[in-house]
Amino acid sequence: MFLKLTSRIFWTKVSVFLITSIVVSVFISKFFYLFSGESLSGWDTPGHVVLAKEFAKIFESGVAIGWSDVWFGGFPVFYFYPPFYYFLVYGIHSIFLIPIEFAFSISVYVTICFLGYSIYQFGNHFFWNRYPIVLRLLLGMISILFYFNYAGEGLQGTSIVGIIEGTVISSFTHALFFLAIIIIDRYRIDPKGKRLISFVSISALVFYSHLLSSIFYLLLLFVYFTVYRNYWIQQKRILVISFFSIFILILPVLYNFFRYSEYTSSVFYGYSYPPILSILSRDVYDKAFKASQAGENLTLAFVIELLRSGRWLYLFILIALTFQLRNLQNNLRSRFVTTVLLIFFWMSLDYSFGYIIPNIKIHNYRAFDTFFIAFSILTPFLIVLIIRIQKQILPLVPTLFFILLTQIYLFIVFDPFSYQEYKSPLWKEARSKEELQLYDHLISGLKTLPPNTIVQPEIIKTKSVFGSPHFWIPLFYESGIKNNLGLTVESSYYSTLVFNWQSFGFAHTFRWGTEIDWRDSLVYLKLKDDPGYYLDFLLRSGVQYLMGFSPDFNEYIYMQRNRLSVFWEEGPFKIVKVLPNQNTKYIKPIGLLHADTLNQNKEFGYQSFLKSSNLLQMYFSNLGYQTKLVRINRENMSALDLILPNLSALIVISKDNQLGEQSWLQGLEKKGIPGLLLIDSQITNSINQTERNLELLLKMLPITKYEQYKTLGIHSYFSAKNFENGITLLDDSSKEFQISLRSESQNVTYETNMSPLAGKIYLGFMLFCFVLFLFGSVLTKIAYFSFSNAKK
Repeated sequence: MFLKLTSRIFWTKVSVFLITSIVVSVFISKFFYLFSGESLSGWDTPGHVVLAKEFAKIFESGVAIGWSDVWFGGFPVFYFYPPFYYFLVYGIHSIFLIPIEFAFSISVYVTICFLGYSIYQFGNHFFWNRYPIVLRLLLGMISILFYFNYAGEGLQGTSIVGIIEGTVISSFTHALFFLAIIIIDRYRIDPKGKRLISFVSISALVFYSHLLSSIFYLLLLFVYFTVYRNYWIQQKRILVISFFSIFILILPVLYNFFRYSEYTSSVFYGYSYPPILSILSRDVYDKAFKASQAGENLTLAFVIELLRSGRWLYLFILIALTFQLRNLQNNLRSRFVTTVLLIFFWMSLDYSFGYIIPNIKIHNYRAFDTFFIAFSILTPFLIVLIIRIQKQILPLVPTLFFILLTQIYLFIVFDPFSYQEYKSPLWKEARSKEELQLYDHLISGLKTLPPNTIVQPEIIKTKSVFGSPHFWIPLFYESGIKNNLGLTVESSYYSTLVFNWQSFGFAHTFRWGTEIDWRDSLVYLKLKDDPGYYLDFLLRSGVQYLMGFSPDFNEYIYMQRNRLSVFWEEGPFKIVKVLPNQNTKYIKPIGLLHADTLNQNKEFGYQSFLKSSNLLQMYFSNLGYQTKLVRINRENMSALDLILPNLSALIVISKDNQLGEQSWLQGLEKKGIPGLLLIDSQITNSINQTERNLELLLKMLPITKYEQYKTLGIHSYFSAKNFENGITLLDDSSKEFQISLRSESQNVTYETNMSPLAGKIYLGFMLFCFVLFLFGSVLTKIAYFSFSNAKK
């Protein structure tokens, strides 16, 4: 017994288990605030909580996708941002009978644990599973803490700083797909059918969790099967069956994406925080830069701060990686992870994929998270490799202890919330008493607006007001007011239009949900004096109120004082009503038809129509007219005779001037509908001629009343919706334009509905994948949850 107590191995084990207990204790205490039940601080977090509440509503009606009035004045929800994570939040909410906010906070805690666990298991499977449990725990904790101690740009979505800013769902999905790769590789080592069930179900759940991460997952799988191609070529039949099964299970996700993605827009960032500075920690550079402004040498201040903070370890690992990259690539055990590291590091710098692949919004800065996970998993293996090379100088266990203690120190002293400029992880605690009172008053003020009002918020990229530019989302949600904008995770194409029209006096706002920029073309057509282009656009899209707080907002109110009336005011916040231009003439809607639809039965594309129609609206505004431009697509051609009585005229857009279009328009004029042929290129290149042609057309049309003009539909256009009483067309603000086929005396209800069948099918497939995952876990006896799964 005495010999055992004096044994170095014994005390090493005791030390490791003691340190493990300390790490677990620190981890629990650091994130214990997540069990407070309070709303969380964060950039995107408020929007995700509202989405969780919306999912709870539609799930209780038996569907997983549907319609929500929360943002964009009404928009399809969960068609483009899969809801599996919100299903888990709902599960926590239902099991523990706690509010959605509390359930979401617990889900964040579960995600952090799950991600740390998957990092350990991935490293354990590919690198250190042959070592004794003591070494495995040491290496695993180094890997996990190396990742969680990241102190780079939070909006890149990496580690804890990314999770608190709202990228929790992508982190959860990363944990899922790293587990899936472990399982498929276990099948390679020991082929058992139950592992294929787990692989197929988890892979499907990746797609039901986060679309962008699923693209990264496919790339990871491609790298994996390429590295181990000799085995998988022999198992190609099993591989084909597995992927075909995944394809069948995710059909609802794929169908929605490819069928309806044209209705969405997305922020397309071509910038990310410099990756090396992110790895070395942005806080180090920020302190050095501040010191340089006080007269110190920037480089010297950076090096001193790097050494003093303990972040020198990241520089050491980067240098070691540089010199050992060839060995890592040649080593079969590390080749896969090293290749992943290199590919995703490249993707974090290069955003070419976002241009090459249509409709796939790849934010290159988000690829950095996958890179950094791979980097963190590779780090312990790299350290062991260096120690073995320098074994005369660096003893293995003491060196690992030293590195781990450095990481523990960083984990204890690093506060991701103060680093991300939050006073507290809890939203209410981060607010002063005056701010909370102001927030309550804002809710009261918004409730004084008429029912079903759509409000356009002033969104500024700042945390100085209620901690996030997304504070509008829960504010409007609690007030029962429709938000004209929303989170970019599920952006209507309408947000692109807003951004373009905000060029006229409202350009100080945050670039919001945009991928196509028409600003130059619109501004090129403007008059010297702005008659209120942006306000006219808002009125056309059903928005009658603006709300903001900044000095720029007040300046805009003064500029457009003839068009804006203050409705309510509290502190810096104002709600203003948008008034119509008294000098504007209003006419009935004008149809817009493309010659290719007429002659070749080709579709008038959604984006093409919106661009053409919004450029034409500039001409109408300049000429003193307001109207709606509505698309006539190939499906509408068969019902054209029913549509024409609701239009004042019809404009045909053509690539060139052909006799066929002229002859067709002459036939239309015989029916009493004036027509005009416009050459597409002339809209921007021949301004004077286009203006003259439009002016001649407009003078032929009867003037209508503004009261008739403003009764048009205000929901976002979505082809999956049905209008039982008539026909729904797309208008120039990407909203619905409804044509009733019944007389007004029949009390027509102007509502569009979505069939619940698609939502039920989606929910059924998603739940089946989840049950299949649970079934596979039971079959495998959850073997991958063991920390002592070493090879015998």
